[in-house]
Amino acid sequence: MINGYEIMVDQLIKRRQELGMSQEQLSFEIGCAKSLIHKWEQYKRVPSGFMLGCWVEALGLQIKVTEKRTESET
Repeated sequence: MINGYEIMVDQLIKRRQELGMSQEQLSFEIGCAKSLIHKWEQYKRVPSGFMLGCWVEALGLQIKVTEKRTESET
């Protein structure tokens, strides 16, 4: 079962690829090691809230918080 975090990471990976941005380029924009980007994208590490915000911002995206729906509502 895919959880909300995995869906978000998948969207961030897709956006990075749409922009033609490498993990190395993204790490430069964020100011972290390329290996950290790799670990985030492989679900081996979870970024801090601040670093998640930097990741999202570097890709020209924003975070929107909404109420979680139950399966019966979808």
